[in-house]
Amino acid sequence: MRKQVRRRHDAHIRASSVCAEHADIFDAAPGGKKVRTTLSNNVASVTRLLRTQEATVNDRREATERSRQARERLREAAKAVVSIGKFVHLDLALMDTMQLPGPITDDEMIAYAGALYDRVAPHADAFVAEGLPPDLLKNLADAIQSLETAREQQALARQRFAGTSESIRDVQDKSDSTITALEAIALNTPAAKPEVLKKLRMAKRVGPRLKPDDKAPVAAPPSAVPPGTPSSTPSNDKAA
Repeated sequence: MRKQVRRRHDAHIRASSVCAEHADIFDAAPGGKKVRTTLSNNVASVTRLLRTQEATVNDRREATERSRQARERLREAAKAVVSIGKFVHLDLALMDTMQLPGPITDDEMIAYAGALYDRVAPHADAFVAEGLPPDLLKNLADAIQSLETAREQQALARQRFAGTSESIRDVQDKSDSTITALEAIALNTPAAKPEVLKKLRMAKRVGPRLKPDDKAPVAAPPSAVPPGTPSSTPSNDKAA
């Protein structure tokens, strides 16, 4: 999808360049100049939107990496709490139900870690007495917050990307209509035919152009023996 967007943008840039090169033809009438300027502005707008879109991709990647790091810290802290909990002399039911989960989603991990913190925080002194680092529960709470924040940043980046993509499509659709109008102007301007019209139509083509060597070879027709040509195969009708 993004490749097609880039190809459309390249086509619109080429078409705008052709119109700028022959501005004297399109600007001969105020309406023609307005249409040409609209295409140029649309191209500049999409260029800005593509930069914005690329920035959102980078933001999402950074948020994903922060999520991974926070998830690792969260699991390490939870593992330490569960391991030390086996030696803490408190309510047996409380200790027995503390287990480290298997593979779970980020949302499930946040919920699990939050519940674990709520259980253990009132008994922090007992856990520290059995070897839990004094700042580990704080690290657990910080990791929960970090993962929540990174998840929110991921969601915001996805929303910005989707919104930018929609804006790009809208502007590019308008550019297609604008180029069609510019073609009509060129078609009905004697000074523009046929060179300008041809260049504009070639420029607006979306997608890679085939090189001469890339064209599929034409299959040769099966060879036929011309009538009256003697066969090189010995006839079986002749006597040996």
